[in-house]
Amino acid sequence: MKIYKKLFSYIPDKKINGVLSVIFTALGCLIQFYAYYLIWQIIESVFTKGNFLDVKSSASFVLNLFIVQAILYIVGTWMSHLAAFSLETRLREKGIKNLVNASNTFFDTHQSGEVRKIIDNNVEQTHMSVAHLIPDHTAAIITPILLLILVFNIDLYLGIFFVIIVLISMFLLYKMSGEKDFTIAYMKKSDELNGQAVEYVRGLPVVKIFNAPLIGFKKLYRTINDYRDMVYEYSMSCRLPFVSFQWVLNIFIITPIFIAIYMVKNGADPYLWSAKILFFTLFMGLFFSDLMKIMYVGLYNVEANTAVDNLESLFDEMKDNAITYGNDEFIENYSIEFKNVSFSYDKKTKVIDNLSFKLDQGKVYALVGPSGGGKSTIAKLISSLYPIDSGEILIGNKNIYSYRRETLMDNIGMVYQNPKLFQGISIFENVKLAKKDASDKEVYEALRLSKCDQFIDKFEDGYDSIIGASGVNLSGGEIQRVSIARIFLKDPKVIILDEASAAADPENEYELQQAFKSLMEGKTVIMIAHRLSSIRGVDEILVVEDGNIIERGSHDYLMEKEARYKQFVDLYDEANQWRIS
Repeated sequence: MKIYKKLFSYIPDKKINGVLSVIFTALGCLIQFYAYYLIWQIIESVFTKGNFLDVKSSASFVLNLFIVQAILYIVGTWMSHLAAFSLETRLREKGIKNLVNASNTFFDTHQSGEVRKIIDNNVEQTHMSVAHLIPDHTAAIITPILLLILVFNIDLYLGIFFVIIVLISMFLLYKMSGEKDFTIAYMKKSDELNGQAVEYVRGLPVVKIFNAPLIGFKKLYRTINDYRDMVYEYSMSCRLPFVSFQWVLNIFIITPIFIAIYMVKNGADPYLWSAKILFFTLFMGLFFSDLMKIMYVGLYNVEANTAVDNLESLFDEMKDNAITYGNDEFIENYSIEFKNVSFSYDKKTKVIDNLSFKLDQGKVYALVGPSGGGKSTIAKLISSLYPIDSGEILIGNKNIYSYRRETLMDNIGMVYQNPKLFQGISIFENVKLAKKDASDKEVYEALRLSKCDQFIDKFEDGYDSIIGASGVNLSGGEIQRVSIARIFLKDPKVIILDEASAAADPENEYELQQAFKSLMEGKTVIMIAHRLSSIRGVDEILVVEDGNIIERGSHDYLMEKEARYKQFVDLYDEANQWRIS
């Protein structure tokens, strides 16, 4: 019953469907029992009394009973399926809602393939469990009890034999279905394998370029081997129970015949026992059908529990990483300040530790430093999409999380070095996502400023060209320019640029930089610089290393200081002078 409470807690309005499914299935079981009872009476009457007069009418009545039973079972299953579809919808909605509210830390620490498979596989599993568990569980409880009553009513010895066979069969089926811990481990390993496989497929272009064998992807290779070993071990463990179960089937078929011979030999009515054996043979199919239902009910129960636990565990992780925003809608100014900020992606290893600095409104800043030093992390924290471990980030002298999320998103814009475009929608629609109420003229102007008009003519549908496999494929530089168009359209007050023009050719890079100058006027701009030649005119340069700012100042000031920044510049100039000889 616990599993039903857990599942229907997501769909309390569909409890009536579950109740009706139980009622209709139970009625169907009772009618089925009555039909088999009438079949026994017909067989007994024919064999012991030679009465064929009422066979036709009785058989028609029994046939109608089976039709009614089938209809009731269909209705019961339909009711459970309605609840199952509703449950699947609610769980997917909850998953999407939690994904939307989760901070970007969650996405940085979880593979997209893993998250997708956990949600898809487990939601589908709960659907299957509710759709079939309710009617099958009802039938698995009621039918064996009714069958026992019927068999004992026919013959005491057959009833005792039936009980023994049922107990042995249930034990063997339990052994074949696997332990609960194994089922849980199997489902987790299956989810892990699916997630790893998705990530592997996404990386196939790189795999092909380097001709990398599967064994080189250690995690996927290890997961496949673990899954293989688990399935093999389970298969081997099923050998004895499966063979024994097949043996019990044969015993179940043959033994009643020997019981009949023994009873007839000791004076029992041979016609009556012939009727009993015939009925027992007819009834055997129903018996084993219900035995299998009992096994599947146990399996569905464990799978449903595991699926819900997996989903709730994932949802809890999303909630733990969620950010609580405030209700402030007005930002007084766009200065940015870090006060003793500490941050870690995994809550263990601190990427930034007790960092403090201030950026004034309307100035252009550049973050430079070695890879892994914390430049991108600082930019991510300014975006407000990551929860900090301790300290405070201020925008306009207020805690960044005191503002409404929509307010922050309207006023902060980012251009990543490797931006993403949505497939299945047009280039125009991809840009308009940055400002839904923008006019067509504004969108086209943003596309023009980002130099998209230079490549758009090669597409038959122009800006209405659909991005993706069924439409057009853009190069890395073209994707970056479309993402830059979003920033021009959005026109935010705080701009974060991660080498935004890196994929542009020299001519376009110059034109983009000129367009950026007009965009950045009066804005607070943070640039993550990899090409040091592009930042010499900024207001201030911050040198970031090991999660701390070790130097800051203008280009000229830092060069005169002859410290870490000058080392970077010298190394950069030396690298630019290198030529293949």
